[in-house]
Amino acid sequence: MLADLGGLAVDHRPGLAATGLDLAARQLLTGSGPIPFGRLVIATGSRPRRLPALEGRAGVHYLRTRADAAALREEFTRRPRVVVVGGGFVGGEVASSARALGLDVTIVEAAPRLLARLMPAEVSDRVARLHRDHGVRVRCGRTVTGRRGPDGVELDDGTVLRADVVVAGIGTVPATEWLAGSGLVLDDGVRCGPDLSAEGAEGVWAVGDCARWFDVASRRPVRLEHWTSAREQAAFVAGAITGDGAATAFTTTGYVWSDQHGVRIQHAGRCGTSTTPTVPAGGGQLFLHHDGDELVGATAFDAPRALLALRRRLASTAAPITERTRG
Repeated sequence: MLADLGGLAVDHRPGLAATGLDLAARQLLTGSGPIPFGRLVIATGSRPRRLPALEGRAGVHYLRTRADAAALREEFTRRPRVVVVGGGFVGGEVASSARALGLDVTIVEAAPRLLARLMPAEVSDRVARLHRDHGVRVRCGRTVTGRRGPDGVELDDGTVLRADVVVAGIGTVPATEWLAGSGLVLDDGVRCGPDLSAEGAEGVWAVGDCARWFDVASRRPVRLEHWTSAREQAAFVAGAITGDGAATAFTTTGYVWSDQHGVRIQHAGRCGTSTTPTVPAGGGQLFLHHDGDELVGATAFDAPRALLALRRRLASTAAPITERTRG
């Protein structure tokens, strides 16, 4: 792929970090000098949120890069007892992989239920049951306060869990510290309008984990941490830059999937105010999310065809707006 960049007139500079942004001079600041720009796309992503109680302690892992995955795989070959901190998709996938290897696994989640930030209670309960059915212990409403000896993790209620390896999956932090003082609005990411253009600058966009944009469907600022959304945003901004894009507001069905314990979990859209479980004709289980009478999202467990149909339906009703107004 990198060999093709020359033919596309792409100046690729690996190993060069951005250190700042001078909007007045239209320059990207780097360790080897400024780079002038006419238009700029910020796609610096995010980094794992750290677990302060275990900072600097041995046996603590974060999963973000290929090297992180390789190190964790090596740890798992030693047959450790595993505590996963965080009950989101990353934590669930790690727990599932560890149990597939026959390891002793506990999930610790600070919220009252798994996936509380992303899913309604009906879906959370289904995911928790899936883990428990496969031998994973689930402890919700608890936080890790520190290590107890070389192989223990202490919780806020005084419980000590045996843990040779701790994997933290508690979300991400946008990689935007290098933009401090640039004039861009930083608010859990680069704050953008509905068209992903950065507030406070002309000809500047943000995409991916570092973008926090005003979503016209939910009428609130949103930052998504899924690669599917990053890919959609990149295509949208490319269209805006080249003039090939017709839409004036970025819209997405927010599609994400996760394989856990041999079950494919898929989600599209929003969670709404009510959720109805159903069994689709093709089997599996489907949860339909509504705002009043309007279908706004769906979550599927081993029901890919049903979810695909609903995803297409949601995409067809996601109409862009022509004004950059705030609700």
